[in-house]
Amino acid sequence: MNKTEIKQIHARGEELRDFIVETTIEIARVRTVNYDPADYPGEGPDGMDLPGHEARVVERLERVLDGWHLPHHREGRIPERPALFASVGRKEKGARRMMLLLHTDTVPSGDRSAWRFDPFDAHEKGGKLYGRGVLDNKGPLVSALAAFKIISEQAEQIPGEVIFAALPDEEVQAGYGLDWLLANGKIACDEAVVPDIAGEMKEINIAEKGRLGLSITVRGKSAHAMDPSQGVSAAYGLAQLVLELEKMKMPHTKHPILGRPTLNVGIIKGGNAANAVPDLAQAVVDIRYVPGQKEAAIKKQIKDLCAGIAKKRKGLRFTVEARRGAPPIAVKPDAPIVKTILAHAPKAQIVGTGGGTFAHALVEQGIDAVGWSPGNEKTYHQANEEIAVKQLTTYAGRLAAVVLDRVAG
Repeated sequence: MNKTEIKQIHARGEELRDFIVETTIEIARVRTVNYDPADYPGEGPDGMDLPGHEARVVERLERVLDGWHLPHHREGRIPERPALFASVGRKEKGARRMMLLLHTDTVPSGDRSAWRFDPFDAHEKGGKLYGRGVLDNKGPLVSALAAFKIISEQAEQIPGEVIFAALPDEEVQAGYGLDWLLANGKIACDEAVVPDIAGEMKEINIAEKGRLGLSITVRGKSAHAMDPSQGVSAAYGLAQLVLELEKMKMPHTKHPILGRPTLNVGIIKGGNAANAVPDLAQAVVDIRYVPGQKEAAIKKQIKDLCAGIAKKRKGLRFTVEARRGAPPIAVKPDAPIVKTILAHAPKAQIVGTGGGTFAHALVEQGIDAVGWSPGNEKTYHQANEEIAVKQLTTYAGRLAAVVLDRVAG
């Protein structure tokens, strides 16, 4: 494409501003809060009776695609949690297939007192969109859908295929999203852009840390609080472990892109009455590790900490179980998709992340998948989530130009 053509494509993003704003607000007001039911016994967070329930957003996106007369279809493990696919291009054998991969679920809103507004009353104010999901990932989702609209206008010039995919279950990855689709042969592409890292289009994420989730259970002996010495407190045992984990140093070599490993104790539960010594306490630990580290070695290090505490506090038993895991991944810095993005965003930096995105599983499958996104990460998974409208409109035009540069004949 010449400079005039690129400029025209970029301008189309701004022309679709009203669509991007209105559609983002509409789908952000629809609760698709994802969660692990084990973490929320009984009722789910934010009034959810089913994790995700992403079909409610998919229905709205389907109406958009119908209005544009673009074919689409659903795939999914259960009807309430489908993935939505739409594609354009001549689909010639051997031609490049590129996917735009985003997600329709969100994290819970958390502490409502931390929000300045109702998290599910998405709205525009002062050139920004506010509400749970506008940044992660519904704003970028709609921006990418707008880019797909622009791309579709040149469908006959695409020998291969461009696929827009809106998937469920990214935030928990409980077997309803990308993992299920890959296992069932529903994903087919050569390259992918995953707009799920923020970075204001100034970062190209080519690497992700490994992830290891551990459930740690501590068992002790219950007793009446009038004489705690008759029991063995699982709470004290877990508290000591948490303090040890905070100080724990994991052997590693600092990675040039991913840096150092991290450990976070995300959930702590235990006890059932103030007047009883708790005989059960549990924690969920999230570890992000770098190349050179091994899951087995990390798990052993934590088991050794538990054994040391149990030796000092007689009567405690620790159980450490793997909850989820994925190895570190990386795309080559000089991969063609990276070079093309740099041509359209020359000031972008090549980076890595400790967060997990859909790119992770795709790279494991041999697909060059990179993160490149609009938005500022400061409100990722936090209260008062926001994204600038200009980021979304600019991204729509730039993403369309990048894709057409890669796939148009």
